[in-house]
Parts: sequence; structure tokens; C-alpha cells
Amino acid sequence: MNAQPGDDEPVRIGLALGGGAVRGAAHVGVLDVLDAAGLAPAVIAGTSAGALIGALYAAGTGPSEISKVAQALRWSRLIRPARTRRALFAIARLGAFLDDLLGGRDFDALDLPFAAVACELTTGDRVVLRDGPVASAVLASAAIPGVFPPVERDGRLLVDGSLVDIVPAGLAREMGADVVVAVDVSGPLPRRPPATLLHIMVAVSTLPPGGGRLGADADLTLAPAVDEYAFWELSRITEFEDAGRAAAEDAVPLIRSLVATAAARRAWERTVAPPPQ
Repeated sequence: MNAQPGDDEPVRIGLALGGGAVRGAAHVGVLDVLDAAGLAPAVIAGTSAGALIGALYAAGTGPSEISKVAQALRWSRLIRPARTRRALFAIARLGAFLDDLLGGRDFDALDLPFAAVACELTTGDRVVLRDGPVASAVLASAAIPGVFPPVERDGRLLVDGSLVDIVPAGLAREMGADVVVAVDVSGPLPRRPPATLLHIMVAVSTLPPGGGRLGADADLTLAPAVDEYAFWELSRITEFEDAGRAAAEDAVPLIRSLVATAAARRAWERTVAPPPQ
């Protein structure tokens, strides 16, 4: 059961950042707008690309700094062909890069409550990661099967959380959010057909699990217009960020209304609550 907020505690906004490979750069634009509007999230839940952006933000990295990191990304520097038959690419360099970005932090050293979703490979179970090293949790949440090897944590083999919870809105609620804003960057499959095995694997990883409605547990789901470009196009980081920014700017008045409604409901509940025994 979630702890009840105190009378003077502000309404807690929870942000659920979904998977979508490079399209996840749209999350940076969303965070930029929310910060500027005074609507910064109090808790963050993320899957795959959303776990990466969410972890960096929870570690105190601002949207502009995250954008600089994204703009400078070059896959050739971070991944190498794998020497095993478990995946196309090894992740040792990527893991070291993430750990450096996050300052080697564990979850309990983050500035904000944060959790990532992964999938247990042998059972298909949804696994929520919220303790231990943050970098390995992000790697697990984003480990697209066949592209990257499974990540072993606590005796479990973990792969991309998009397989079980692509936009973890319910998790943000469980973490104590009063208002949950979900960001779905999966979009439709790219208009330009995948040309390689790698492109196909990345595209398939963003298909909604079970055909369910994404962000169904959210108060509001933002769907940035990211379908013009493909999931793997690093050259489109700026366009993805702009799409997230536009979606968030349109939603700011509604988010303010949701926050005001949550505050009013809290005040009303205090007036009708039974007196303490």
C-alpha cells in the first residue's frame, strides 16, 4: 500500500517513459518542457529507452545535458560484434559508458525514486528493478533479444522490458504518484521498411505486448509524432526531441488541471476523513 501524502506535500507527478529505441529521445523533449513549466516528475518508471532517459534524469542530469549525450552517441564506439552465439553485439563498452554517465550509482543514491522494467527470459515474468547498480538495470531493461545478450542480475536472465510492459504507467502509480503521465514513443512501424536483421529485431521489440492499450493506467498518455523516422535513426535525435517537446507543450494545460484536481481531491478527502481514534 502506498504511503499517504502529508497535508502540505505537493501533488506528486509520476512519469512513465516507454520503450522505442532511438525514438526514446522524445522523452528528453518531454522532460525539458515539464521542467520549464514547473511540472517536474517526482517519480519515474522506465522501460528500455525510457529506462535510460529516466535513470539519467533521476541521477540529476538535466534534459539539456541528456540531449548533448544523445547527440554525441556513436554506436561504433559503444558496441562490438559479440564473440558468442547469444547476441549480435557485446555490451561491455556500453555498460561501462552507462556506469560512467550515472556515476556508478545504486538506486538508493539517485536524486529521485526510479524503477526500470525488464523481462525474465526463462519465465517471461515482468521484473521491476529498483535496487542495486542502476547501469546494469538499464542494460537489462534495454537488452533487445538477439541484438544484446541477456543481463544476469540476482540469478535471473533479464532482457528488454518492452516485451512485458512497454509503457510502465502502473508502476509509476505504485511508486506513489498522484498523477501519472505516460509517454508512448513506440508509434507504428516505420514507413521505411527495415532493411537488415538488426532493424527487424529493433522494430519487433517495440510492438505492444499482447496488443494491449499502452499507458492504460495513466491519467494522460502523450504520443509524440515519431512515426516519420525509424527506431534506429541516430541522425534524427533532434527531430525526436522536438516531437516530444511539441507533445508536452500541448499537454501542459491538461497536466496542470490534473494536478489541481488531485490537490482538490486530497483536500476534500481530509474534510471527510473519520477522526482519529
